[in-house]
Amino acid sequence: MNELPPIPPRPASPDGLPPIPPKAAPSDGLPPLRADDPRGWRPPPAARPAPPRPRGRSTRPASGPGTRIGLPVIAAVLAAGAIGGVAGATFGGGDSSPPPATPTTAAPAPSSPAGALASAVAAAAPSVVVVRSGTGQGSGVVLSDRGLIVTNHHVIDGQDRVEIVTADDRSVSARVVADDPGQDLAILEPAGPVGPGALMATEANGGLRVGDQVFAIGSPFGLQNTVTSGIVSYVDRPADGGGVPMIQTDAPINPGNSGGGLFDLRGRLVGIPTSIRAPISGNVGIGFAVPASRVTELLERVP
Repeated sequence: MNELPPIPPRPASPDGLPPIPPKAAPSDGLPPLRADDPRGWRPPPAARPAPPRPRGRSTRPASGPGTRIGLPVIAAVLAAGAIGGVAGATFGGGDSSPPPATPTTAAPAPSSPAGALASAVAAAAPSVVVVRSGTGQGSGVVLSDRGLIVTNHHVIDGQDRVEIVTADDRSVSARVVADDPGQDLAILEPAGPVGPGALMATEANGGLRVGDQVFAIGSPFGLQNTVTSGIVSYVDRPADGGGVPMIQTDAPINPGNSGGGLFDLRGRLVGIPTSIRAPISGNVGIGFAVPASRVTELLERVP
């Protein structure tokens, strides 16, 4: 077996590439990094904590995600500011200070049923008195024409003389000058002044209609100058046994109101409360008053 001859060694090439010299550091470049160079690589800074949110303010974004205000909103705000500036210059004469406040004058309060009632009560109350007899007490009303007092027959209870307690708490004696048991009325003549007199309504049934507001003043259960109000429930209601037709009212009337006054909103005397109808001893809203026209008829009998 023939062996191949050995390959002679390759001569060195005279024109081979020269060795590459080490590269000098450029004079205007960055210096080489060293492991201990403080300007070398550093870990990224830790995330800074978000500043605390102020209390009492909304946590919602001011204008959508990222709390960025869009250009349309900025434009609208700028436009509104421009308009406001123009309006201030136009209407305010360029003066930015607010105009002085103009004091307002309150409108006069309109008349009301409550106000009318209070005025009528103030006018009528001084004419109502307490009437005390030997067996009990009731109420009475001073009449303006002659200074006499009207009350119920059952209040004087057959007495010739009674005691009067005026609205200003004075005691005056009085004598009975007229008595009509059929109409449950009596007329008293006081021995001295007992206060101003009430005006009487001259119309039949006091000119009242069903639904008209009325009020009573008397001394129920001894409580002097007590005022109760209601409406007229019926006119010309026949009394029990076919007696005098009465004015029916739902103004509370109780024992002690007898002989007092039933008045309209003009402060006029329209009736004399005389009785109640109830399944109990107290008031249930069914009271009766003798019409003032009956009082006028009785006064004509007094000499």
